[in-house]
Amino acid sequence: MAAFIVVIGVGLPIWLLLSTRYTLEPRQLRVQSGPFKWHIKVADITSITPSSNALSSPALSLDRLRIDYGSGRSLMISPRNKERFLRDIEAARRGAA
Repeated sequence: MAAFIVVIGVGLPIWLLLSTRYTLEPRQLRVQSGPFKWHIKVADITSITPSSNALSSPALSLDRLRIDYGSGRSLMISPRNKERFLRDIEAARRGAA
């Protein structure tokens, strides 16, 4: 039982750290962090704002972007190059319109 707890306590954070990625496709943003996955339609994104909120999220730093989408849903991410990410999202949103 102790080995299981150690595996979860050490393994899950390492898995999250090594597998967190954001993939922008023409019509959707895919976010993956360990066993967790989000598929956000670009057309459903209502706003993107800077955030340093420490709430649990698939973001590897506190220099985050909060993405509001759908009906009251949000997700925080921390892309390496926020300016480029924002430009790419904006271009995808124009293409999805």
